[in-house]
Amino acid sequence: MRLWGRIGSGEVKVTRGLGLAGYGIPKAAPVVVAWKEITEALRDRRTIINTIVLPVVLIPLAMAIPILMVSPKTTPPVVELVLLDDGGAAGRLASAISDQGGMSLVVRTGRVNTSAEILGGRADLVVVIPEGFTANLTSGLTASVDYYYDPFSMKSSTAISMVSAAVSRVEEEIVSERLRPLNLSLDYVHPLVEREFQVTSTGREVSPEVVVGSMMLPMMVGVIAITGAGTFALDMIAGERERKTIEALLTAPVGRLSILAGKYLAMTFFSLLAGLSTIMASILGLILMAEEFSAGLQVTGGVGPSGIGQAAAAAAAARLIPEGVNPALVLAGVVVAMILAGLTGNAVIVMTSSFAKTFKEAQQYLGATMGVLVLPMVAVPYLPPPMMGPLRLAPVTSIAMLVRDLLVDPGNVAALVESFASSVIYLMLLLIVSAKLFGRESVIFG
Repeated sequence: MRLWGRIGSGEVKVTRGLGLAGYGIPKAAPVVVAWKEITEALRDRRTIINTIVLPVVLIPLAMAIPILMVSPKTTPPVVELVLLDDGGAAGRLASAISDQGGMSLVVRTGRVNTSAEILGGRADLVVVIPEGFTANLTSGLTASVDYYYDPFSMKSSTAISMVSAAVSRVEEEIVSERLRPLNLSLDYVHPLVEREFQVTSTGREVSPEVVVGSMMLPMMVGVIAITGAGTFALDMIAGERERKTIEALLTAPVGRLSILAGKYLAMTFFSLLAGLSTIMASILGLILMAEEFSAGLQVTGGVGPSGIGQAAAAAAAARLIPEGVNPALVLAGVVVAMILAGLTGNAVIVMTSSFAKTFKEAQQYLGATMGVLVLPMVAVPYLPPPMMGPLRLAPVTSIAMLVRDLLVDPGNVAALVESFASSVIYLMLLLIVSAKLFGRESVIFG
């Protein structure tokens, strides 16, 4: 489909082929009404921008830009290494920091004004190896390494973690050298070892990216349930009433339920369109975040909080679905949840619009309703597992819980059925109420 028109007018003309396509659709009243609503919406360039372009462009940028700004892969932190000791131990530590990589390292041998360097933006971290460093270590004493940093800068924190990894390696080497003449090993000074084991329903470890995905995707589907088709849906009820165009439609020889069904079909189409754009854009943003997270692990040479090493973390970064979970099942479940979410949100919009006389008044009603529905939605990623059960029985949040259960505990059939059944029951109730409200005479006369 090709669209063209005047720039800035918001109005576009649709090619002749789109108009001719309307003659080939089924002649059922709901389908005809849906086609009418869809074609009218597509004549407005703003519909395409709001439902496709903005989510695809803005969501990945909003998710990835904060990570890109602090990632050592894209913007390596500037580290100034100040050597005030010329001994062999100081040179050994300087070499380890230099070999760490992932940073822009500047080595100085004289004193510097650390405050001026940090606050002036010339360095994200100043590392000072003070005088007597080598002498203290040679004598078996403790030597200090001083960090000067900006506590409000994420890049400073990243730089500290990178330098600390190099310092820890040198420290272990020095401890081993001190213990060797005593026939002791590092185990002697590290008698306790902390080990972490994940406990998941699949029995497999999950990466931090999977955890973030299990928090974000349910929220995104919940947002679809709250917003529905957005202003497009509001315009089909309150907007048409304000423009007096709904009178001609409702007085036509077509049942009101057929008209409402057609409007629901059109609203569901745009809900799915906006939902798919939002979900795909979110996944793209998560992948960008995962790649930068993986790069950070590789640079620091560390191990993730769950014991995932470099190679495992890099492999997990490209995976937003846990191992052992069928991707086809998750995809099908997310699509079903999006359909339920879109219909639920649109039913709420029809209900609120039926009480409003103008488009602006409908927006105010919808804003208050969304404020109530979003409160339990915020709790989905944070509540402990024992409190998840009630959320499966709550309006709208049951849809988000359905997606979460698919990702976190797909083997719990009872939970999936409970979330799905609750969502369907609430949807049926909302559809019945919205149909009754839409059938009132006040819909026409206000």
